[in-house]
Amino acid sequence: MARIEEHMEDCERMLGKPYKEVHKFLDQYAETFPVYYLAEYHRSFLHNKYGIGVVKAIWGLEAERAAKIHIVRDYSELPVKDLKAVDSYLGRALIYFHNMNNLEPQLQPHIVQAWKGKSLVSIALGEER
Repeated sequence: MARIEEHMEDCERMLGKPYKEVHKFLDQYAETFPVYYLAEYHRSFLHNKYGIGVVKAIWGLEAERAAKIHIVRDYSELPVKDLKAVDSYLGRALIYFHNMNNLEPQLQPHIVQAWKGKSLVSIALGEER
């Protein structure tokens, strides 16, 4: 897990400003759910599109970039080279943090056939398609 100083260094290098408040905001649940005990669990709360959106709403577009840099750094566990690398890895990082247990859906063909063309939502709600 990157320390706040490492996140700040990445942003200072790429954006010209450390954005300490953004990094503290994104990692605020690390105090509630300690990393030494619960590993990456704290990241499931704000290391996602919701967290990025809140950062943008509070601090603006440049801070949104800082949030993306933070999330990619936590995903890759390596310093982020540049904004192009952030764009390249952001999608994978968001998928990873949304799926903390890294579970892959196992859909057997006979199960899919049993849906008879219905969507999972319509099945769950008991609606006819």
